[in-house]
Amino acid sequence: MPEKLKFFDLKAKKYFETDQYEVVVKETKRGKIKIAFATSPYSGKKFARILGPAK
Repeated sequence: MPEKLKFFDLKAKKYFETDQYEVVVKETKRGKIKIAFATSPYSGKKFARILGPAK
């Protein structure tokens, strides 16, 4: 079971916590980073949170 993460809904201006998210590894100029994407229960939009460098 994945741990719960806190995200911020920019449209509703509220934080929400969920364990239903998708982790994606993106390549940047500084290396690979992990980003979590979750859908907000308030607005239904998708929001991201940077988790840190990928190994």
